[in-house]
Amino acid sequence: MQQVESKQRFWWRAAHDAPTPEPDAARWTEQTSRTGGARGLATRGRSATSTAVKRSPLDLQIPRGERRRFRGARRNPRWMKPVPIAAAALIAVCASAFALSFGKLAAIDFAAKTNDVMIAAGFGIDQVNVSGQRYTLDSDVFDALDLPNVKTFAAFNSDAALKRIERISWVDTAQITRVYPGTLDVVIRERTPAFMWQRGETNVLVDATGRTLGPVPRANSWNLPRVVGEGADTEAILMLSALRQYPQIERQYAYGERIAERRWRIVLKNGTALELGADREIEGFQEVAATREAAATLKGAPMVVDVRTPGRIAIRPLTGNSARTASNAGARTISLASERP
Repeated sequence: MQQVESKQRFWWRAAHDAPTPEPDAARWTEQTSRTGGARGLATRGRSATSTAVKRSPLDLQIPRGERRRFRGARRNPRWMKPVPIAAAALIAVCASAFALSFGKLAAIDFAAKTNDVMIAAGFGIDQVNVSGQRYTLDSDVFDALDLPNVKTFAAFNSDAALKRIERISWVDTAQITRVYPGTLDVVIRERTPAFMWQRGETNVLVDATGRTLGPVPRANSWNLPRVVGEGADTEAILMLSALRQYPQIERQYAYGERIAERRWRIVLKNGTALELGADREIEGFQEVAATREAAATLKGAPMVVDVRTPGRIAIRPLTGNSARTASNAGARTISLASERP
């Protein structure tokens, strides 16, 4: 007899020549059922019958609470615990580096760098040639080209520049040609003034479309008709077109005055005033030219010829109380009558 463990449990070892006792079937069945039975044995790949034959109640048994668990290969080794922390730190470092590099890239003026590269490659705009202009200022053309902000052909928008040039008052059409490596040729065709418009003490030039071109230059070489009054700039071209159909009146024309922005008063060189009706310029010129009494007023003493009423012409001296009228209805029969103005 030997004591193999302290506390209060004693284990006995039988003698070598002692017979092996047979297990009690009932007791073994009961013990097996308490310890899990066939279910626990089946999980280890053994049958209940074979286990019962190989094991006996006298085999060494260790209580469940004092058993040492089998330590197999660890699922999570100690060296794997810092991996998530290291990965998170690596991601943070990469994000910081990317943010810093992106900030540096945003601070770079790529447009300026591109312009420098294009200029170094020989595609910068070094010279601008402007031709065809006489009254258009070169500074207006350069401003329209936007040369301070556009220094290369890559950044130059010819369509937009062309529209800006054609908005200059004197410019009718323009053409832009690129001459490599670094020259722009701008050819301008200017507008032609059709008449002079007097506004107060200033005379400005206006073309046939009613576009104001600018003040009359000191070296005025045009022999243009003159108009005065508000609204004369947009309506004068129709009146002057009707006037050209009657050369005898056109030769005596001094200026046209727009009255109340509705009708025209034509002042001749001798001071005679032709009072035309609203929208009756052609009819009024025709009645004056076709009537002997009215045609005689184109020369001589200044008179007032009123043709505002269709079919009637009222003629009176410019500074007098007497007047003469002539009827122009049907045939050229003229009846004179005295009436107060």
